[in-house]
Amino acid sequence: MEYFELLSENGQRLGKLKEREAVHRDGDLHGGSHIWVIRRTKEGAVEVLLQRRRADKDSFPGCLDVSCAGHMTAGEDFLSTARRELREELGLSVREEDLIFLHDQRVGGEYAFHGRPFRNYEINYVYLLRLDFPLDGLRYQEEEIAGLCWQEIGQIRESLKDGSRQYCIHASELKELYRYCVEKLGMPDGERWEDGF
Repeated sequence: MEYFELLSENGQRLGKLKEREAVHRDGDLHGGSHIWVIRRTKEGAVEVLLQRRRADKDSFPGCLDVSCAGHMTAGEDFLSTARRELREELGLSVREEDLIFLHDQRVGGEYAFHGRPFRNYEINYVYLLRLDFPLDGLRYQEEEIAGLCWQEIGQIRESLKDGSRQYCIHASELKELYRYCVEKLGMPDGERWEDGF
């Protein structure tokens, strides 16, 4: 059984633990980390590693999602959560300095999956990991992930803009990653990303 540490409205730990299913039933605020794994192509484009969630996941089954993500458990912080999730989900052991902090965000919403309500309210720290490797060299956690794929960041942007439901990615989060790639990596900004795309 997995327990999450609950957070206050300003992101401070409350010292209270609650079982995962109850947190999502009651909509308690909790913490998590998202990690975007990217690589550059020979042509200079930026590709993002996406995971496809298993069909039996309790939320967003079958959707394409951020490269790696997970909830903060008791005694963890956002960075240690990110490193643990990379080890568990993708088999990647990274140092703290390998992860670039992009931003923090508060996300939330009320959904229904598998005929049950699902209330999710999180504070996330979002990180970037730059890697260049073929997918056949990567082992993923089959209990969590149905498969992996690389997609060019502009393709993901256009799919979200067109309202694609195959992704469970927050547009605002992808926008911050896109901005980083333009400003820090020199990725060409073919079409300026305006508010709301």
